Amino acid sequence: MEAFRFYQDRKVTCWERTHFEVSAGSYEEAVALVKSWQGEDVLCFEDNEKVIITDGETLFETSESLSVEDNDGQPTIEVFGEYGEDIINNKPDNTEQI
Repeated sequence: MEAFRFYQDRKVTCWERTHFEVSAGSYEEAVALVKSWQGEDVLCFEDNEKVIITDGETLFETSESLSVEDNDGQPTIEVFGEYGEDIINNKPDNTEQI
């Protein structure tokens, strides 16, 4: 009996952690600067002077499957043959093999 190779891609969500430093006259000033970003990504404010990214990591333990609905109706699981050919995905209207 032969063995045939496949691979599956699965779209997930997970948290990333970015460590950074803020140069300011006091901790309160640094907090005020961070609050002024109104929840926007620190990467938008990095300037290598006042805001310096020091490290980053992906928190793999927070990984969660993403539904097709949460992905604007696009597949979140796709199966491919050994050479990258489409086999099938989990899009709801995909009732037969690709």
